[in-house]
Parts: sequence; structure tokens; C-alpha cells
Amino acid sequence: MERKTRLRLAAGLGALAIAAVAAGLLWHDSRQIRVERLALDEAPGSKLAAGIMNRAYGRLQHDEARNCWHYLRENGSDYCLSPLSLDRVDAGDEHRLYLFASGSKDGAGERDLAGLIGAFVVDADSRAVIAANKALDFVNDRAAGPRQAQLLQLSGDGYMGWYAAGRAAAAGADFPHFYAPRDDKVIEIGGDVFGRDAAIPVGVKFEYQIDDSRKQARVYPLTLTVRDGRDRQLASLDFKFDRQRWRYVCADDDCRMRGGVPLRASGEAQALAPADASEALFGQGSKLSETDLNDVLNQLGVRYVAKDGAAGFIDQNGCDEPYQLDGSFERDGAQEQLWVRGGNTCTSGIVGSSAWVFVRDAGGRLRANLGLPAADIRRDVGVSAGVHDLRVGSAGFCDGIWRWNGKAFVHLKNIATRPGGCGGPVGA
Repeated sequence: MERKTRLRLAAGLGALAIAAVAAGLLWHDSRQIRVERLALDEAPGSKLAAGIMNRAYGRLQHDEARNCWHYLRENGSDYCLSPLSLDRVDAGDEHRLYLFASGSKDGAGERDLAGLIGAFVVDADSRAVIAANKALDFVNDRAAGPRQAQLLQLSGDGYMGWYAAGRAAAAGADFPHFYAPRDDKVIEIGGDVFGRDAAIPVGVKFEYQIDDSRKQARVYPLTLTVRDGRDRQLASLDFKFDRQRWRYVCADDDCRMRGGVPLRASGEAQALAPADASEALFGQGSKLSETDLNDVLNQLGVRYVAKDGAAGFIDQNGCDEPYQLDGSFERDGAQEQLWVRGGNTCTSGIVGSSAWVFVRDAGGRLRANLGLPAADIRRDVGVSAGVHDLRVGSAGFCDGIWRWNGKAFVHLKNIATRPGGCGGPVGA
């Protein structure tokens, strides 16, 4: 009897509906592979998860107030990861724990998509690490990790992996992510598998199914079924597992050409772009005054464009590929600040993004007080003239601290975030 494990991205939400998962015992197969979901809010699950996280990220990185573990990426971005799911898998004489952790970037803007996950496979008896990766990319709004993850059986002999879904609401796009071990590392194996994007009409649903009817396959194939709002099937696309590249790839030309997947008319897709620069910065419903907007754009040296299916900002220094900028007003005591973050490698070099801080002058006009390549920006503990210091993450494991002197933010010091950063030891 054919049996498939179904995974569904709910249309318009990017949510994960787990159709094949129930509490506790999930399923058996003919080889007596048993999967048990362990609760993370009680023993033994909570203790097991904490032990794995402490080993991966360090006991001192545990934030007790948030119950997450801090992790600093090479670009200076600070994440905090929490255990999301923990499963025990018994396959013959092998007993393993599968821990999936979800990480969100501190201080991320609404259009920052650089979320993070950690994934670990551990011997359930000895606690020895079998495969692990503490920093895997996950594309999602506000650089947030996933809210749900599903453990998958990918072969008849108990090869397991995970599925999680991300979303970029502003772009109308969903991002299916598949992760699984390869040797002693956990890697992303999604390969050619794709999700909804802005070119696909609203209401179209994508359903992913692991086809475990193919019992002899070393890794089960995957099928993408595309349905309209009335649940009528529009397309069925097949992906096979490429063991050389260790990822899913299109099984035929129909998949490669995305045959049967409906597309919007070009004018309809273009209409989804933000109407103007203010909407591109702040989203719908938020507007800068014409004076404020002109002041900000002139000091940034950019203008907003929407053409040929691409929308974003281009600058006056030759960076003509549209890129995103995200603006937000922040209040620190009596001071109102406008933070703008975004860019790409053309505007910001190896860091890949920049940050600007605008403060109103005596005449009430927004003036740039800070603007430099930065992975992120956040308030620090120091205070001067009633305004918190700003901590700016950059390349080279070196954070800069900027202090308000009553008129402007000025550089105060650098803090190394890893040994050797800033040319000295951590804390220098």
C-alpha cells in the first residue's frame, strides 16, 4: 500500500502543517523504526536538550531569561537559539536523539531574512555527537528561526532529516528547507526544491510529499503537488535524491521548467512592488513627510526604482542592482532616532549590509549621525547624556561602540567578539 509523508506550506502564511505527526509515537515501518517526540518543557527532554546545546554553544552562552544560547556569526550578527524539537529514533540496535534548534537575530529589521538553525544527531546512550551543525541558514522574515520543524524518515533503513518553512511576506515568497546528516555534518539538502514566490497567484498551494512507497531507494524521492484555491491539482513535479551532490534535484525537464505552475501576468506581479520609497522603507500604512523622505534619501544617496520585475533602491556610486532598505523609528529617552539598515556587497563590501542612524537637529530635520557597513546595530548598556550607546557589528569579529556626545554619535571603542578580533583579545 502506497504511503507518503506530506508536508504543506499554507498559502499566504508560510505556516507548517504537519499532517503525518501525532504526539508521542509517530510511526513504525516494517523494520521497526520507532520515533518518539520528547517534550522540551519537562524531564528528560529538557535536560537532554540543554546538555546538547551546552556542548554545542557553551554553557556560558546560555541566556537564562530567554532560555536560549547566544551564537555570534562571522559577520558579527548575534543570534540566540532555542531548542525547537527533540526526537528519539530507535532503528534496530541504534538509538539516536535528533535535536533541532531555532535561532533569531538580535536587532533584526523587518526585511532581514537571515535566520538561523542548529541541528544535532546524538547517540542516545553515550551522548556522543554523530552529526551536527550549529549554524545553518534559514530564510525567514525578521531573521527569525522557524516556529515548527518536522522530523522525516528519508529511507527505509532510518536515514532521517528535517523540514521547516520560512517566509518573506514583503516578497510574497515561501522557502522550504530540508536538512539532513552527511557524514559528521548536518547540511541543507533541498537543492532544486522551490516554494511560492511573487510571480505565483494568490491562493495557489504547494504540498511536498516524501514518497516512501519506493522502499528500495537509498533516499526516498520527493513530490511537489501544486493546487489552486479550490484544491484542484495544477502540477505534480518530481525530485530525486542526487547522492553525488547529496541533495534533491529535479527528476525531469517538466520539473526543471516548472511545468504547470501558474504565473501572474507581468503587470500584476509588478503591482505587488511598494508604491514609493516611503512604503519600501516602512511597509504599507507608514509614511515619512515629503521633507523627511527627501532629507533621508539625499543623505543616503539613493533613489527608489521599480522596473523589469525588480524593486528596491539604487545609489549614485554605481550600485545599480536594486537592493532593500528597512527603516524603523526608535525612541531612546527623549531622543527619536531613525534606523535604516540594508544594502548588499556592492554598497557594503564583505559585510553585505550597512546601518545608518538619523537624529533630528535643532531645526527638527533628520540628519545622519552614523552610517557604515554593519551586520547589525543595537543599543548597548552604556549611557551618555541620557542616550544609550550603540553597538555596531562588523567584519573581523570586531564590534564598534558609538556614544552620543550631546550633538552626534562618535566612536568610543572597539570590542573583540572572538580571540584575535580587533587585533587583540576578547574584551579589548
